[in-house]
Amino acid sequence: MNSHRSRPAVHRSRLICIALVSAAALLFQVAQTRLFSASYGYHLTYLVISVALLGVGSGATLSAIFDGRPKRPGLATLALASSASAVVALLLETHVDPAAALAASILIAYFAGALPFLFASWIVVRSLREDPTHAGVLYSADLAGAAAGSLVAFAGLPWLGAPGLYGLAACLSALAAVAVAETRIRAGVGVILAAAMTVALTLAGDAIAPPQNGPAKRAVYGENITHLATSWDPHARVDVIHYEGLPTGQMYRNLIDPGYAAPRPDAHFMLLDQSAATQILDGSGDMNVLRASIIAAPYEVVTRPHVLIIGPGGGIDIQNALIHGASQVDAVEVNRGVSGLMRGPMADYSGHIYSAAGVNVVEDEARSFIRRSTERYDLILMTVVDSYAALASGAYALSESYLYTAEAFDDYLRHVTDHGTLAVGRFYREPPIEMLNTAALGIDALRRRGIADPLAHLMVLRYLDFGLLIARNEAIDAASADAIRRFAAAHRFTVAYDPFDRTGAFAEGLLRTPVPARDDRPFFFASDPGADVPVAYVILFGALVPAVVLSWGLLLLPLRRRMGTALATPIGRRTTVQALAVGFGFIAAEIVLLQRLTLYLGQPALALALGLAALLVGAAVGSAASARGKLDVRRAALGSAIILLAAVVLLEQVTAATLSWSLLMRAVTATALCAAIGVPMGSVFPTVIAAAGAHDEGLVSWAWAVNGAASVVGSILTVIAALVLGFTAVGIAAAAFYLVAALSAAARPRAASAVVSTARPAG
Repeated sequence: MNSHRSRPAVHRSRLICIALVSAAALLFQVAQTRLFSASYGYHLTYLVISVALLGVGSGATLSAIFDGRPKRPGLATLALASSASAVVALLLETHVDPAAALAASILIAYFAGALPFLFASWIVVRSLREDPTHAGVLYSADLAGAAAGSLVAFAGLPWLGAPGLYGLAACLSALAAVAVAETRIRAGVGVILAAAMTVALTLAGDAIAPPQNGPAKRAVYGENITHLATSWDPHARVDVIHYEGLPTGQMYRNLIDPGYAAPRPDAHFMLLDQSAATQILDGSGDMNVLRASIIAAPYEVVTRPHVLIIGPGGGIDIQNALIHGASQVDAVEVNRGVSGLMRGPMADYSGHIYSAAGVNVVEDEARSFIRRSTERYDLILMTVVDSYAALASGAYALSESYLYTAEAFDDYLRHVTDHGTLAVGRFYREPPIEMLNTAALGIDALRRRGIADPLAHLMVLRYLDFGLLIARNEAIDAASADAIRRFAAAHRFTVAYDPFDRTGAFAEGLLRTPVPARDDRPFFFASDPGADVPVAYVILFGALVPAVVLSWGLLLLPLRRRMGTALATPIGRRTTVQALAVGFGFIAAEIVLLQRLTLYLGQPALALALGLAALLVGAAVGSAASARGKLDVRRAALGSAIILLAAVVLLEQVTAATLSWSLLMRAVTATALCAAIGVPMGSVFPTVIAAAGAHDEGLVSWAWAVNGAASVVGSILTVIAALVLGFTAVGIAAAAFYLVAALSAAARPRAASAVVSTARPAG
């Protein structure tokens, strides 16, 4: 039982192998997420991520079943299998048409997408089973590799695209095989083949792995479609296409007076993840058509305004501001792929709108930009910063948006001048839930500013499926209301809500509409007061059921039968509780932390890559420190619970106090905070592994599988809890899970304590 103490230090080649396959797995996960977000939509992407975690857990099951046999696959074979399966997964996923065979494409996503994680996990679990006394060092290599993979994915995606990242993941896994191979010829051939595939996928990704258009997605190749450009970034795949044979101006007709007879400029179509659409108007055309657009209404009550545009996209809002005589136009675009195309390949076509005189476009997250800004604007404009198609399918119901929260609208109005205007465009469908929710956010923000009758500060216009909220810090006076009414009548638009005539369906609906989203619960699109069961809960239930069934059937049941009565012993029960608690606690803490960093850093992709990398590096340091034997489960888990509670209480205060700092300094601060939080969290699971392995190496596989199942189910339950209770409550719950792990360790029998203590590695 104590023979592990005499084993030499773990071989460096084993650590390199683990780090490389872990980096490859995270690269694969990023590529998989980007590909499926583009081709299938947010809700199906969510299922794929859950299945990736199932793959991690399944590696533990296979390790327990096969590693005790005389003939078992070597580490190099497993690494090469992970490499090959990454490329095979890409080819399978991109050659099944989801429009024709959605069920088949989802099954392929489940199983082909899980294989690279399965083989990588098998390598890690085998290493832990064979040497549990060095669990801290081995798990540290796993976490450090994943952290590196996060940063490489962030930096590499704009250059390689998602298909190229699949190839790079295959390269790293093949290199892992080289690190541990006894004869390196086969592994070297694998590296060469993976490198060649990476180059091919980078240069001709769409030809080798063509993008599929799943539910609520638009085709970017096909009959009467001219594909003009593609750009990848961590936020979205961006395509520019042109539909041949359509009447000029057809792509933006839902904004324009139907009676407008003068010439209109042609337009390209820019798609984000093959759904969210924005028009790029031909800069050589006559822009006077925008004077007859519904988005021109706010300019009826402002003169030569200083304008802030949130999400300029293809530039139509910038063109609109310039044609109406704006004195200065600032615009905030979160997607660097969009701004790169608009400054590059689309610059000539658009009339160089992103660099026009008086225009300043910055790449940033709008909320963070506004919070740091000292400017006040005459007009802040935000026009449908998402996709109607995705909304119609419910795909965005789980998408967090900090642009549509009560605090966001408060920020907007604080940066509007006393006589200025906030204008927010949303889709107007019957019943007009989105527009009612948008107006409810404006009402709440006005009340926050001490306004007793916020309904006097709003007007709402409608044309076809588009609605426009106009909100002002001062009450809308009779002259302004009359100007907007005349404009609407002249262009055949409808006034859905008038502060001087508070009758009609929209006015009645406002009285029944609660505040739909706050920063702590930023799920604007999940709010549907009229629905019996909101679509967000349907999606989550659809994700939760297969996650539970597959976790039990593929991870836990095979191991449970194999472990037998060992799971009924005190150490077996304690290991189960601790692995569950750590799995739930870590995934909940990770999600909450990354959410908080989005507003702070101002760039969601950077927040994800840097925050995740720093958290994993901190966890790797904690894991390595646990190998020295100075921490047990109780102290490590208790330290994690304390630091998580402190983070829940203090993180918002720290980020608010440093929000005005430069991006570099905020990134350094975020890195330090995440790493500090990760150190104690990373020390818990390896101490659980070491304690379990000291009694029975089979418990190592069991702990890994239980932890993986908890991560799968926990990722879904975390979103459910955030929807219902908010992210602050989720952070408190994460701390509570670590407290459960600490209490279970404190309750162990005295005899078991002595055994665990003698199993600690030397030093």
